Amino acid sequence: MNNQVNTASTVLPYIYAGIFIVLVWQSVVSFTNAHVTLLPPPLLTAQTFFKLIVSGELFVHISASLGRVISAWLLSSLVAIPLGLAMGRWKRFEQFLDPVVELFRPISPLAWIPLAILWFGIGETGKIFIIFIATFFPILLNTISGVKSVDPVLVRAGQVLGCNNDWALFTKVILPAAMPTIIVGLRISFGTGWAAIIAAELVAAQVGLGYLISDGMEILRSDLVLVGMVTIGILGVMIDAVFQFLNNKFA
Repeated sequence: MNNQVNTASTVLPYIYAGIFIVLVWQSVVSFTNAHVTLLPPPLLTAQTFFKLIVSGELFVHISASLGRVISAWLLSSLVAIPLGLAMGRWKRFEQFLDPVVELFRPISPLAWIPLAILWFGIGETGKIFIIFIATFFPILLNTISGVKSVDPVLVRAGQVLGCNNDWALFTKVILPAAMPTIIVGLRISFGTGWAAIIAAELVAAQVGLGYLISDGMEILRSDLVLVGMVTIGILGVMIDAVFQFLNNKFA
């Protein structure tokens, strides 16, 4: 019973938000009398949405975009988490690498698109590289923060209880204690990667939600653009709910 109440309390705000957005959307269409190519009404967009679902085309775009984001996110996690653990643990290592991180961190993933095309061509590697850039820094910075926030008392207790080498100390004390902060970084980075999918799929993509949006723009189908945007929003909320569940488990 409690689980049902918790689920309802979590889902209902999104339902209310969706109803509010649709009402405002329809009101804007009605009052401005906007042309369908500029702002289609919610009903037309919903019809396009369901047509794409029935035909299976939407699922093709979703799977392509999810595959790219997950691949880049996993790759950035494999690099950023060990690097963040090392930078958070060893001050000299952080002092050496921190200026490099701070120089590259403000550069938008969009700025990397020309180099991605030059270096990797127009295949999947270039798209994954752009999303990697978007997801790398949130994981790295949160991992560093998580390691630095570990209570020194826990570290000393681990050493007293037999964690006499760095590997044992990392795996048994530091990593578990820093895990909630790392999960927050993974959650944020997946969100930034999901947001960057539009930029990534501008690199000569033939499938994907970003491609669906850009293609809709080119052929003056704003309903396709809105379907892509709505799909990205819904999937983003669902994925974020998974991270919230994991965060509650490790918190």
